[in-house]
Amino acid sequence: MVSKLFYKIAKFAVGELAQNPELQAKAGKIVKERLVPGAKAGWEKAKPKLEKAKVIAVSTTKQVAEVARDNNPIEDPKSFLSEASQRLRDRTKR
Repeated sequence: MVSKLFYKIAKFAVGELAQNPELQAKAGKIVKERLVPGAKAGWEKAKPKLEKAKVIAVSTTKQVAEVARDNNPIEDPKSFLSEASQRLRDRTKR
């Protein structure tokens, strides 16, 4: 019910915006002055965390691949999971 109301309001607003050049200019100004700077600031704040997450994901993948070379996950899944989880726990302790 509420989502239909918001949908109708948004549809009406977009229709008005599409037909009114004055509203288009105001909307463009608001986007440039408020939304773009906020989005850029948010990206700059999130970027280091994303880079760190990428490094951790690559490192984790390499460690799991190394464990898979030592302990075949198909032949001995219990040993593979045990060794992989132990290495990952040890890494987080450092």
